[in-house]
Amino acid sequence: MKQTIRALLVVLAVAVVTFAGWQAFGPKVEATHLQGVATKVRPLKLVGVGDSLTHGVGDATSSGGYVPLIKADLEASGQYTVSTANFGITGNTAKQVQHRLDTQPKLQHAIKQADVITLTVGGNDLMAVLQKNFFNISTKDVTAGNAQFQKRLGKLLSTMRQENPEAPIYVFGIYNPFYVYFPKLTAMSTSVKEWNQATQATLAKHSQAYYVDIDSVLTKGGTTASKADKASLKQALAGDEDANPLIFSEDHFHPNNAGYAQMTKQLWTKMEQTRSAWEPK
Repeated sequence: MKQTIRALLVVLAVAVVTFAGWQAFGPKVEATHLQGVATKVRPLKLVGVGDSLTHGVGDATSSGGYVPLIKADLEASGQYTVSTANFGITGNTAKQVQHRLDTQPKLQHAIKQADVITLTVGGNDLMAVLQKNFFNISTKDVTAGNAQFQKRLGKLLSTMRQENPEAPIYVFGIYNPFYVYFPKLTAMSTSVKEWNQATQATLAKHSQAYYVDIDSVLTKGGTTASKADKASLKQALAGDEDANPLIFSEDHFHPNNAGYAQMTKQLWTKMEQTRSAWEPK
């Protein structure tokens, strides 16, 4: 028994001496410096400008459509605290948005202070061209309306850039909310496609102006369209089971909550691709 205790004491003594030697002569512990870890939450100011898609018509929560959703996505990263301002007005055309930019000091100030600007415009401009001859769309009329809209869009972008030389401007495209009811009304789909292509060409002429595609997610809504007659819209208004699941059921035009979530997803994807344009330095 005494031998066992003596052996344990020898082992303990060796361990103590070894530990003391390691502390005195072994490698020193260096402080760890973590690279790329956010040390503070950075502020971002996002300003939404435009028509009913920015206002949030169809949002059952009445909180502003995609604007609060993109705020939530940004803050979920834990890196940003986001303040937003929503200047969307239902029914606005490009000309009406321009008038507000030219005459409203509050909007001008918000643009000037923004880190990120979003813009929804164009849908009302196209519908103004189509509404008189919905079932007999004239290519000539659409082309003329598109050219006029692109001039106005260019002026909108230039005005915003004068107020704010640096903030990226994310411009949503337009979509065809009637596709699931009139899949064979190809002139409507063609008009939307050409309108969006022209918008992308306009944005390419302006610095830090980015196109956000929503046509690809909202137009078909993941459905397989099978209707092709004029009576289908009347049936839809009465409660069509084949309605677009991303479109507000009360007007069959604006996004619903799911639709705004898809819009936000498209915006967030584009923002991630262009992070250097808005990431705080």
